[in-house]
Amino acid sequence: MNLNELRKKLQEIKNMGYVQSRRKGNTGIGYTFESLLGLEETNIPIPDIGGRVEIKTTRKDSSSLVTLFTFNRGVWLKKQKEIIEQFGYYDAKGRKALKSTLFFNRPNSLGLVLEIDKNKNVIRLYSSNNELLAEWDVYVIVGIFSSKLSRLLFVLADRRINKKVEEFHFNEAYLLTEPNPRNFLDSFKNSLIGTDLRMHLEDDDSVRNRGTAFRIKEKDMIKLYANKQKLI
Repeated sequence: MNLNELRKKLQEIKNMGYVQSRRKGNTGIGYTFESLLGLEETNIPIPDIGGRVEIKTTRKDSSSLVTLFTFNRGVWLKKQKEIIEQFGYYDAKGRKALKSTLFFNRPNSLGLVLEIDKNKNVIRLYSSNNELLAEWDVYVIVGIFSSKLSRLLFVLADRRINKKVEEFHFNEAYLLTEPNPRNFLDSFKNSLIGTDLRMHLEDDDSVRNRGTAFRIKEKDMIKLYANKQKLI
């Protein structure tokens, strides 16, 4: 499929008006759109823009966060077990856990805060007593994001409930390219991007870390790219 063919197909889907979700729950929007587009994957080859394009669909009224990527390698400056023991709590399964979403310059109830060193371009995780716990290089994490979502077909839909069934009108779409480090950092500073800590201690006292996730509201993803091409 080339870009002109994609435009035509998107317009056809838009002209359909509201369509019933083909699956219940949060994943219904993506599954429905991909079914209408005739895809069995979450990406699509478009040779005339240089390769495969990831697809993200979102409800226009959505406030949910979507994970951009996870990254832990080499960032912890204190043993994770000690961090969990010091700042964690007991979760519903009775495990000592540390699961919390942090935003820039907003200390949370556990006494943790994220700050940015503008000179070194790093994001740092501090405790309330100013102890440095972890550090992420901005260009490394933007590089991870860029390689994972370098080309994105971003589709938005109005939605409604009709006889207890969710329906979507896919009426806006953009081709997003050139993920921009400055845009990423600005979004982080404006608390559009949150950082999820997701770890706990197992029964044998070992650390289970599901990966620190950098997340953003679905509708704000468009702000991370330098090149935005409206398709419908």
